[in-house]
Amino acid sequence: MKKVVSKIRSLFIYTGIGLCVLTSGCKKEASESAAGFPTDFNKRSDEDKVAFVMRTCTPDSVARFVMNASLGRIKGIQIDTLSNAELYVFSNYNSEMQQKYAEESVRLKEQLTLAQRMQLFKKGSTDEPISFGLDLGLGYLSRVRERNMSADDVAKEIKDFKKECGNDTATYRRFTVGFTEALRQDRDKDVKKEIYDRFINLSQQ
Repeated sequence: MKKVVSKIRSLFIYTGIGLCVLTSGCKKEASESAAGFPTDFNKRSDEDKVAFVMRTCTPDSVARFVMNASLGRIKGIQIDTLSNAELYVFSNYNSEMQQKYAEESVRLKEQLTLAQRMQLFKKGSTDEPISFGLDLGLGYLSRVRERNMSADDVAKEIKDFKKECGNDTATYRRFTVGFTEALRQDRDKDVKKEIYDRFINLSQQ
């Protein structure tokens, strides 16, 4: 189980979800309300919420549910402690289903903004507390490239991330160290000059 959990360390995506997306691959139960969940659903523990969805949904749908509920993207439903929810998933899925869940989790997490990643981290994600900020910074340049972000786009996302970090200045500082190191390594490759020039000294600010 540890091996599978480690695969989602660098991990989620807020995909605009309606019921049809959330319950993709799910079967209706007579006990469900019109909204797709029992009326007392949000009063249940994180483990019980996940257990309910696991009974009727495929692993990728469960991953989307856990992600979006953790980020508060499902009206009236919240996962309070992400690690509790994911521990239940990996404790009750076989290896094949664990892999499917982990793969979807990776795909989703890679699409999140920095601030959303921090939201998950504060929810008790499976990311290692010490290395989370550094890893996030080292991997951020890939997101910048994939989305063809401008220097202003990057500045806004980092600003939102810093705000989300709040008093956790250590995580923010580790992120800046990781990001500036990634910029140094790619200086003579394909990093945009405007981005390199603007953020290469970020960790010293």
